[in-house]
Amino acid sequence: MPDPQAPSRLAGLRQRAGGLLRRPPAALVSLADQGVVSGFGFVSGIAAARLLGIAEFGHFAMILIVLAFAQALHNALITAPMMTLVGARSGVSQAYAASILVGAVLLSGPGAVFVVIALVIGGMSGETLVAACALMLAQNLQFTLRRLRFAQGRGVQALIMDSARAVSFPLATASVWLGGGTLGGNGFVWLLAATSFATSLPLIVAVGRPVLSRPASVRIGAVLRRHVPLGRWLLPIVFVTFVQEQLVWLVAGATLGLEALGGLRAAQYLVGTVLLLLAATENVLPVVAARAYAEGGEAALRSYLMRTGVKLGLPIAAILTVLSVPGETWLTLIFGPDYAAYATCLRILSLSVIVVLVRDLAANFFRAKQNTRVIFESLCISMVVSVALAAPLMGYAGVSGAAAAVGAGHLASLIYLAWAARRQALPAGIRLSPGR
Repeated sequence: MPDPQAPSRLAGLRQRAGGLLRRPPAALVSLADQGVVSGFGFVSGIAAARLLGIAEFGHFAMILIVLAFAQALHNALITAPMMTLVGARSGVSQAYAASILVGAVLLSGPGAVFVVIALVIGGMSGETLVAACALMLAQNLQFTLRRLRFAQGRGVQALIMDSARAVSFPLATASVWLGGGTLGGNGFVWLLAATSFATSLPLIVAVGRPVLSRPASVRIGAVLRRHVPLGRWLLPIVFVTFVQEQLVWLVAGATLGLEALGGLRAAQYLVGTVLLLLAATENVLPVVAARAYAEGGEAALRSYLMRTGVKLGLPIAAILTVLSVPGETWLTLIFGPDYAAYATCLRILSLSVIVVLVRDLAANFFRAKQNTRVIFESLCISMVVSVALAAPLMGYAGVSGAAAAVGAGHLASLIYLAWAARRQALPAGIRLSPGR
């Protein structure tokens, strides 16, 4: 017998599906956007390696390393504080958005100085320096606009912008090739800069319109006063995290040889497929966490982070289990039989990702409360532990020891954050003073 409720249920499903298409969940849009951004970086890197040759690709890789560090500095001063402040205030005014964009342009001045100095030390030519600075400016603007649109609840616009960049770059590259032209390392960088700027231009115009109509509405001083208390600790974090991992990997390569470092990098590459999920949370999680704290206090913040941890932890743990348990099989299948010996590294790095997930959630607890000093302290401890354990663990377990040293550092920072959160929760009368 037909169900008389079936038509109404079908209509309800259609209505919900239509609502999801019109206003998709922010977390889903963020994941899609991060997939586009990460996928574009992966594919463009492979294209550069194949088109440029080994020597040119080495120069190109050096440029990208310097620019990644410059963008991390930009994030510490501009976008990361913005995401927390926006969540606490439940909205983004046009004046604040325009001021953020102007601040991103102004900060690119010191960023260009850093890029030039770093690349001059690396022996780069003048044309390369100009191209690298152009790419730095374009990508910093695109990065700022991406985070700004997610903060404003318009993540779909960021997804469209990043998708347009991912499509336009291979089309532009193909047109150069079909036209009989050649792309050297500098040409590749210029093409990346041009497509980044062109696809960002619509949002630059939309966000920057108040600058043209009401220049007085842009208040860089007010933005600095809001951002500096957060950024003063986020900025040194960039240096600390760089030393913690990159220094250990460099020591491992110098001590154990490039073959061992290659095996470690292959294991990192597989784990990187999971890190995409963590990177995607940066578009949404800091804003919602800050809003939860502003509206419901510490209890609401803890509840939100706990729910988020469960939602993220279950799929991440499942993926890491599938990757790490038959680690030899995956490494052989993707990279070749010589890499199967590094399955232990893959398993250690998989455990480290779980620790990083919990550590990042704990860090967002303090970030939402605008107490970034505790995060900096935890990462300093992480750096010290990793560097101190690197040599003895490498002597005992080789490259697996290097991976374990970095993992131990992440665990130490998590323990410190947990202790700091516990200490804050204790009544003032029973907290131990620093002198006791």
